[in-house]
Amino acid sequence: MVKGKKIGTFILYVIVSISSFIIDQLLFRLFRKLFSIEIVISTILARIVSSLYNYFLNRDKVFKSKETSYKTMLKYYLLVIVAMFLSGISVKLLNSIISIDESIIKMFVDSIIFIINYYVQKLFIFKTSQ
Repeated sequence: MVKGKKIGTFILYVIVSISSFIIDQLLFRLFRKLFSIEIVISTILARIVSSLYNYFLNRDKVFKSKETSYKTMLKYYLLVIVAMFLSGISVKLLNSIISIDESIIKMFVDSIIFIINYYVQKLFIFKTSQ
């Protein structure tokens, strides 16, 4: 039953991530179209809201963490920043080595980072054995 629980946790992680992505996209469009906010500011505002949503659902529903909010939030946002820079640098580097469209490279790189992020959150941020 433990293996099924692990798969269930990962599937819930995927669902929360997809819903976070949808919220991020919808808020970005809302800020741009309805309020005419500049692109970079719209991106930042949408990402703040969607990442908070993602953090709390991952902490409370996916990993069911008992760790303190301040400690886990600090580690979570450190991971977000590291993942963002790792993605950008990796895409740039791979794009300079192989001549494949950068969007395809980014999908590949971000897919690997997504899986790594799952394990980092599970083992180090929210410290769960699920």
